[in-house]
Amino acid sequence: MNFMLTAPGEEPVELEGMFPADADRVYRAWTDPDDLKAWFGRDAGQLKAAEVDLRIGGAWRFHMGSSGDAETYLQGEYLEIEPGERLVFSWCYVVAGADGESESSPVSQVTITFEPVGKATRMRLKHEAIETTDGRSGVGAGWQASFEKLLALMENEGG
Repeated sequence: MNFMLTAPGEEPVELEGMFPADADRVYRAWTDPDDLKAWFGRDAGQLKAAEVDLRIGGAWRFHMGSSGDAETYLQGEYLEIEPGERLVFSWCYVVAGADGESESSPVSQVTITFEPVGKATRMRLKHEAIETTDGRSGVGAGWQASFEKLLALMENEGG
């Protein structure tokens, strides 16, 4: 199933999908570290650890794995939190070397809305301010894969 609303590389990256669970459950999938590990990332099991400090200004950090002597992370802070309705956070890709040096992408922003539709939820994601076309293409492919896995998780729960 294609969740993408925008063509690869376009700004902003936007996706939308229907998920067979109520809005509170779909929202919780974004805020519970165990849930996140079950569906987030391009590949199954890609998310190694998730830290979530769910409050305005609170940090989130996802350990995405190791490559050579470097660790990769996604991280940011929560900007808006409306449980079951809306979640907005900053986003940055970080590569941390064993030598203590790290490189970070420019900060972008993710906005997710949750809209009840009967017993299901329409979820819409907008990821904006990604500076490069390649970056937007890569992020879009990652979100597409994550949405597919989130849908499978919700379906498996008997939504």
